[in-house]
Amino acid sequence: MPPEGVRRSSRIPKQMDILLVGSDTEGKVFSEKTKTVLLSKHGAGIVSRYKLSAEQELILRRLDTNKETEVRLVGQIGEESDVYTYGVAFLDTTQDFWDIQFPVPSEAEKEMRVVSLQCGSCQARETIEQSDLESDVYLVNEGIVRYCKKCGSSTFWKRASEDAEEAPVVVEMVQSRCMGWSDEEEQAPSPIAVAAPPEPAPATGRENRRKHVRTKVSFKACVRSHAHGDDIVTCEDVSRGGLCFKSRKEYPEKFKIEVAAPYTPGVLNLFIPAEIVHVHELKNEKNFRCGVAYLKSPN
Repeated sequence: MPPEGVRRSSRIPKQMDILLVGSDTEGKVFSEKTKTVLLSKHGAGIVSRYKLSAEQELILRRLDTNKETEVRLVGQIGEESDVYTYGVAFLDTTQDFWDIQFPVPSEAEKEMRVVSLQCGSCQARETIEQSDLESDVYLVNEGIVRYCKKCGSSTFWKRASEDAEEAPVVVEMVQSRCMGWSDEEEQAPSPIAVAAPPEPAPATGRENRRKHVRTKVSFKACVRSHAHGDDIVTCEDVSRGGLCFKSRKEYPEKFKIEVAAPYTPGVLNLFIPAEIVHVHELKNEKNFRCGVAYLKSPN
């Protein structure tokens, strides 16, 4: 406990109707009417019927004001009856999206949010200020997925030292009396949230993230070129700026292609002009991992 003895809650338990737009882990685009379970200055706790991945980007819209913003999925903090509870963080940390006055953190609370994390892949260490939602996700999952500059991808991070921990936000979901979900208007279960952890400092001066956050996926894509024809490949992650795939064929860097992702044989697929920006040989798998950047239309 801090010197004050009593911590102020940085989260407000509140159900608010929202529209969530994005793609699930299978690459299927969805638009879902759902609810928040709690509000934070830095984001929200939300419920969704869709399985989503940490670090992916989504669009969140308030249905009462039609205000819209982009969010990053920090991680999952609960699950019940195929309904998931996620923590999401605003990409624009300067906005006042909820039109609510949140408590100002004390200096002691700010200091307690400074943690040293270690990448589980390359063992790189970084000292950061965790947001309230990041702290919740970390404590629930005993780690957190975040972008590693050294690995060049999103990896699982844990505490590098014994830092003081606190109880995460507790989210209890109560099933709706409605037995089904209609196709026209999906309903979220009625959630109840009890929040207790303190307010962190806003993540100013945070590490520079990649231009487009990547979402881990596992589906087929089709890479079309004059050299290789139609190459059916395995797509590993996607973003608004491009994707990453594995293929047995070797592509040179700066090689122009067209790509359809996800790809479904026998139907009309949308091919987008793109370019191979980096290639890494996976000798043990006898494959090549290729990073792709979409090309802007000349129009």
